[in-house]
Amino acid sequence: MKSIKSYLILLFIAVNVLSASDIQISRQREGEHIIIAPEEFISLANQLADFYLDEFGIERIIVDQQDIFDQMNNGVADPQAIRDYLMIFFDDPSIWENSSVLLLGSGTQDWSIPCEKNKIIVFDISDDNFVDFDNDLLLEIPIGRIPAQNIQQLEFYLNRMYNYITQPELGWWKNRVLIVADDEYKNGGLEGIGYNSGMNHTARAQDASEVLNDEVWVDKILGIEYPMNAAGYKPEAAQDIISALNDGRMVWYYIGHGSISLLGHEHYFELSNLSMLNNGNKLPLFIAGSVKVGQFFSYPDNCMSEEFLFAEAGGAIACISPTMGTSPTANALLLMRLLENIINSDDYVGHALWDAKQNSTYWHIWSNHLYNLLGDPLQFINPPESDELLFINGNPDTLYIGDDVQITGQVEPGNFDIASIKSFESEYELNYTNTLANVTYTVDYTKYGTPYFEEEATVFDDYYESYFTIPEGIQTGENARIISYLYNENQNFDYVQYCYPIIISDENTAASGDIIEHIRLSLRNFPNPFNPETTISFSLNTENTENTEGTEIIIYNIKGQKVRTFENLESASPSPFFADGVGYSITWDGTDEQNLPVGSGIYLYKLKLDNQTVATKKMMLLK
Repeated sequence: MKSIKSYLILLFIAVNVLSASDIQISRQREGEHIIIAPEEFISLANQLADFYLDEFGIERIIVDQQDIFDQMNNGVADPQAIRDYLMIFFDDPSIWENSSVLLLGSGTQDWSIPCEKNKIIVFDISDDNFVDFDNDLLLEIPIGRIPAQNIQQLEFYLNRMYNYITQPELGWWKNRVLIVADDEYKNGGLEGIGYNSGMNHTARAQDASEVLNDEVWVDKILGIEYPMNAAGYKPEAAQDIISALNDGRMVWYYIGHGSISLLGHEHYFELSNLSMLNNGNKLPLFIAGSVKVGQFFSYPDNCMSEEFLFAEAGGAIACISPTMGTSPTANALLLMRLLENIINSDDYVGHALWDAKQNSTYWHIWSNHLYNLLGDPLQFINPPESDELLFINGNPDTLYIGDDVQITGQVEPGNFDIASIKSFESEYELNYTNTLANVTYTVDYTKYGTPYFEEEATVFDDYYESYFTIPEGIQTGENARIISYLYNENQNFDYVQYCYPIIISDENTAASGDIIEHIRLSLRNFPNPFNPETTISFSLNTENTENTEGTEIIIYNIKGQKVRTFENLESASPSPFFADGVGYSITWDGTDEQNLPVGSGIYLYKLKLDNQTVATKKMMLLK
């Protein structure tokens, strides 16, 4: 039995006597991606489609907007005609999620204005209306718009996008996220202290930072931390934002008040600041949880999100922002899911926003409906892939002031030239308290620890290492980390390895008995490489050398996934390989926990004692 929606589509076709050829749809089409453009942009639309076909094997169908009006509405311009066309084009609901629609051109809400900005017609206050096939405010297909007003703008943006994809500027910026939050002031008074207002901006910025993967370097510029001048502005915050953007950030997320041309009553960023940006090769995805920042259909003014896309020396690669007033709580929930999709899951932008909207609660649907993507829905932000194969030799859970630390990273052979290493102090736990309008209020939040050691290490085939000392005067606590950014300039390829969480103690040395104190040990396997089995041997030169209770060996693949665990090694066979200390050994036959054979490749094995990793080595299985 056909769905009601399918029946209505068939009825529409019958009443209007339209065949598949009439609406230029091939039933043998391979693509599920369509670009709608005005006639003057068709040539550049074809170049864009060719680029995606050559680079990614994705076919994109190009359709002239006027042809749709001619075939669907007797030549009369009407956004409903485009919606009807798309309903027929995407007749198979099973492909909706993985499809896309790109509107190539700007537009205003008044199509009758003979202005350069009217290139692609606007459907009320959200482009979602073109792909909301059942009028429930939820889009069926990921959609985006490149709001170019002329050939020059479109050429500029597309060339910038091609360069972003094919010749990315590698560097730490590709693993950094900037979160900016408004303060609690509004029109000289207190906005409020409830969940939905006031301190909501700082608290929701904290929530957003906590959903991101541990290896992502998060910077927060929080309005509450900056002084206000006599005009009610916070120029130091504005300068820090500009500096951060020029240094490069993968994503810039703002939450707070705003307007078509301004972020915050405190002027955290305004359109005049665009001339101060020179981040042309390090473009962020700009996300704004703020009123009207994305009101792309305004005339004669352009909104901030539009201006970001076409700023000559800097700006953004894509923008996600609302066209009208939205709910603070809905903003936060939608954009947290969006950040997870884009950064943690490396989703393409159009689908990431589609998914965030699909998983919104009913009461937030209207607010989320107002968010539009200005940019290509198939755009990837491309955060580096990552793993946890960065080890502190001996892998102590706690580092002490004055400790000499050696770290080692394990990588697949031949992939990388340089490892840029940063050791971060522990995260800062902070509390803000203020009294305004006879109300005292407070908010707890954290900020990323700053790097206390930085070095570029050479990668030797499949590993790299570095040495440093824990200095005095740094922030101590439970949540320190070490991150290594690896790259290969010739292949435009980067990667991140990290170790987190690390405790940095404010004591100068390890107290006797508090940790396993500099265990002398040996760990190795033989043969290596091996097939079909290898013997892993270890010795512990501790006070209790003959007791291996609480000792385990864990084997991981190169992706950091656990393959096999040998626990409570009381039954480990005595090993003849070690003269220093008591030696034990176990045999691994190249199978996993289900006794299924694993594939050829590099494997890591860790020796743990009382849940503390004390050594890590690698081995290779050849079949």
